[in-house]
Amino acid sequence: MNTLIKNAYIITMNKSREIIENGFILVEENKIKDMGKNNDLPKKYEKYNIYDARGKVIIPGLINTHTHLFQGLLKGLGDDRNLVDWFREVTGPSAVNLDPEDCYIAAKLGVLESILSGVTTLFDFMYPHHRKGLSEPIINAIGESGIRGIYGRGYIDYGVKYGIPKELLEDYNEVIEDVENLYNKYNNSYQGRIKIWLTPSMIWSQTKEGLEEIRKFSRSKNIPVAIHVSETPFERENAKTRFGKNDLDFLESINFLGPDTLAIHCVHLNERDLRILKYYDVKVSYNPVSNMYLSSGVAPIPSMLKSGITVGLATDGSASNNNQNMIQSLKFASLLQKVDTLDPTVITAEKVFEMATIDAARAIGLENEIGSIEKNKKADLVILNFNNPFSIPNLHPISALVYSGVSNEVESVMVNGKFILKENKLLSLVSEEILIKAQNKAKKLAERANTSHLRYRPWRQIAF
Repeated sequence: MNTLIKNAYIITMNKSREIIENGFILVEENKIKDMGKNNDLPKKYEKYNIYDARGKVIIPGLINTHTHLFQGLLKGLGDDRNLVDWFREVTGPSAVNLDPEDCYIAAKLGVLESILSGVTTLFDFMYPHHRKGLSEPIINAIGESGIRGIYGRGYIDYGVKYGIPKELLEDYNEVIEDVENLYNKYNNSYQGRIKIWLTPSMIWSQTKEGLEEIRKFSRSKNIPVAIHVSETPFERENAKTRFGKNDLDFLESINFLGPDTLAIHCVHLNERDLRILKYYDVKVSYNPVSNMYLSSGVAPIPSMLKSGITVGLATDGSASNNNQNMIQSLKFASLLQKVDTLDPTVITAEKVFEMATIDAARAIGLENEIGSIEKNKKADLVILNFNNPFSIPNLHPISALVYSGVSNEVESVMVNGKFILKENKLLSLVSEEILIKAQNKAKKLAERANTSHLRYRPWRQIAF
């Protein structure tokens, strides 16, 4: 468990954004015990297992602040739809046909993708629960993989008139009971790597009473919450129709918001919304690829950053991305803002990298443990090797990662002081087995959900 990594180019992401060239990191148990320049390396450290990172770059593990792991079995079915149609025609019918083994394999696939793209922490937002027993397979898949994870126990208690299958509706009192059981059993499980949150899905799938009771419960137990906010104009219009105000104003009116709230998407915001987010210290999860895929819009990230709002990066689920490659999301996160504003200076590669590391850690309340490479923080590290045609010449490591990276730069991944990927060899997962099972499970799920026709859709030059 004790490792000395030396001869590395270290991007610390500490407060001064220090970069250590030709440096070392000493890992003891699950933490960073010491670090510095190779010239100052004490000889006594040579007794540890040595990883020679000469010519390589070490970064804090990337943090994915929002995904839906069950959607790993839905890739390619929901193309060319807006969010409401995508949910009504693809995701909803699939969700009501999930079984525990589907959830387990989909989660293993998503974690595999995550590790191979440098992710050491992910936030899974699991909202469909048409039957009992769908949470544990996902939690165990995350835990067994060695990655760090937040499991958000989501729910839906409204929305049949908008196309939500009635099988997905749950009584919020039963949800509260289930969350309490999951929290007591799994929070801080798997060597402290697992956290349990509470995650009501979205305004058009929730009742006012449910949101109020869920929030009272979460505060009584100090369980943080996350919810989709203003992802599409439909969400805001729906809230105005039902509650007389947009979704963020409504959440404020029922005392839902606070520093322990993660608002996902936040695409369609006005100036008042920004003030609300800042006032309550609500954190935001930015999902650029999904927002493009579903044509939801462009989140006003520059305005959020100018307002001092914490923004963490995310992939979203594989039904609207369609993968879990965080390195790909780095590039889109920047370029989407540049083209939207016609301003190449509106966001930098460095800022995007912050959103995937220290800012993401802050967004999920773990900035004192992860998100930067510092003494006494958890040893969640990624070793990058840029010696490939996509990234050479590497004249600026952050630029190379954000704008040139494709994920094969990820050579090793350490979580909690333990390698789960070492020199391109997976140590916690069997890739071939996962891929075969995921392919078979996806085909069978499509058959049960009556979405198989989407696999065989005709060649189209225009989508209808």
